Amino acid sequence: MTFLYSLSEINKASKFIFDNIDSNIILFEGDLGTGKTTLIKNLCYELGSIDNVSSPTFPILNIYDNKKTKIYHADLYRIENINDLNEIGFFDIVNTNDWLFVEWPKKIINLIDKPYSKVNINIVNENKRTLELINK
Repeated sequence: MTFLYSLSEINKASKFIFDNIDSNIILFEGDLGTGKTTLIKNLCYELGSIDNVSSPTFPILNIYDNKKTKIYHADLYRIENINDLNEIGFFDIVNTNDWLFVEWPKKIINLIDKPYSKVNINIVNENKRTLELINK
């Protein structure tokens, strides 16, 4: 499934994702600057989080609260060793019913043995993006 949106329509992109996913695990792929973190920030707010959502590039994992569940936001761009993920309990998080948003998931995608949704984001122009949603 594909969806075209402008940055001012990011709420519509979030609604499209929530209306079409089959899992609470969502993996985000796209080049640097495509808006992965911006979209995740909007998804977190739509889920009711009032936390300051930011890129977890350096801490690798941020945790947000939405009163009902936790929202985990991981950025695996800098991960070189999968054992680093064991140290932060990443695979334990995968097995919860909490929300998990993962940027740069290529290193772990084959290690997830639960259903997940994958969102590929591509730049059309300075203001427009396409997202392709695939349920696995």
